[in-house]
Amino acid sequence: MYNCPKWEWDFEFPRQLLQPIQPKKQTIYSKVNNKDATRIPPLVLVANLSLMVILAVIFKFYYEPFDWPIFRDLTNTTSLISGQLVELNIPASSVIINYRTTSHFLADVIDRNELSPNNSDEVAQYLNQLGDKMCHSGEAIETMYSVGDMVLKEVIMELKSIIDNIGPGQILSQQNATYFADRYGKILNAVTDLWDKFQIIIDELDDLYILYNGTHHQLANGINDVELFFEKITPELGENHDMEQLKRELGYLKQTMEKVPDIRRQIHRLLSEFDGHRQLLIKRRGEWYKLWRRKLVSFEDIESLEEVISKLDRIAERFVKKDEENIEKRIYI
Repeated sequence: MYNCPKWEWDFEFPRQLLQPIQPKKQTIYSKVNNKDATRIPPLVLVANLSLMVILAVIFKFYYEPFDWPIFRDLTNTTSLISGQLVELNIPASSVIINYRTTSHFLADVIDRNELSPNNSDEVAQYLNQLGDKMCHSGEAIETMYSVGDMVLKEVIMELKSIIDNIGPGQILSQQNATYFADRYGKILNAVTDLWDKFQIIIDELDDLYILYNGTHHQLANGINDVELFFEKITPELGENHDMEQLKRELGYLKQTMEKVPDIRRQIHRLLSEFDGHRQLLIKRRGEWYKLWRRKLVSFEDIESLEEVISKLDRIAERFVKKDEENIEKRIYI
């Protein structure tokens, strides 16, 4: 039988292979790599932070009340200017208009008589022009009252429309914003109509007072020259006319004309205040288009609007009667 030769294991098995596996010693490089492995990438952090900011903005944009004086300014200025309308204290328009008849009557007395003063024609012409100018001013004031009554009623109607379409905590839609901008536009147009009438009155009063003082007329001293003229012709007309009555009529006319500067001052004040209200409405109307998706209606806003409407109702009732006040009482003996 063949016996296989025995191998002689004359080499030693590597000892390091038989040693238990030890944890690998960390180097500086490996520590850095491990740390990076657990770190959140910068882009992810930026994205998360951006998302949080966006959510916070959306929350604030949609749900946090936004304090903006768009209603508050409307109620404050509307209340102010309407109150000033009621404070207007000027002669009734009918009084001013009727002086056209008085002035033309005095001019007619001069025209129908041959008088010695050589400026008779100039005095008669002056009185006719003065009467026409007074009538134009009176008619402008009369129109102001009728337009003012319509404006107050229209503003009341628009404010009621606003209240009907708002609620506390309401988030404004784009449709809301457009609707309210239109309401502000309607109020602006109404206020502008009345503002225009104030300007017309001032222009008429300026022309009237220039004539009254004799500026740009042959009668350099205006009404004072007319008074002197009637003193001179008293002996000539005394037999056929009641000169005291004629002079009294002229005195009433002059008395009313002396009130023109104060009338102009009051109207100019309204003109200025209403222009400020117009500018505010123009500004606020333009802001509505960037306020949608905002929560800016409070209980206080609604209460203020309701209070202003009640006030305007009372003022409208009084204003329509204003032109019936300050009726002149003439005394004839």
